[in-house]
Amino acid sequence: LSHICMSQEFNAGPVIGLNTSQVSGDGLGGFNKVGLSIGGFINRKFNVLQAQMELKYVQKGSRELINNDTYHDGYKFHLNYIEVPLLIKKRIQKNTMGEIGFSFGQLLNWHESYNGIDENSIDVKKIEYSILIGFEYKITEKIYANTRISNSISPIRPHVSNQTYKWNKGQYNTSIAFSIYYELH
Repeated sequence: LSHICMSQEFNAGPVIGLNTSQVSGDGLGGFNKVGLSIGGFINRKFNVLQAQMELKYVQKGSRELINNDTYHDGYKFHLNYIEVPLLIKKRIQKNTMGEIGFSFGQLLNWHESYNGIDENSIDVKKIEYSILIGFEYKITEKIYANTRISNSISPIRPHVSNQTYKWNKGQYNTSIAFSIYYELH
């Protein structure tokens, strides 16, 4: 009977990386906020495609670059999320896979300051929905390097002026992540 039964082929493991981010609509430009991305993943192969689900703690936000000759801290906007990315992956070359997906994020906490003084003026939405696209490169049999860009599809909070224009309804998270995945067998 044990020869007839078939088990599901799932792979899982930890993931750790760095996340660079910005908040569009805050008047600043550039991916100046660097944060941690840590968690785990599980995936399964289906013929030529692979489905993957992750559970990660991710730090996002925005930060103003300041001149080192000044004594000001500048603007800092820190956001901490628990995210669940759902991905479809496809091999595009021997050791390279492309990925596309959707992510659901739950805001844990946030902090905003300007020159060291707390701002926290406009409340941040507790839920974030994002789309993402990325690439993965197989370094060894169990270790993968991944880079991914994600952008929220709904605003994380309104603009300071509360103005909207067509699709631009407020401030949005955009992040680029660089991660290492270790697959346990």
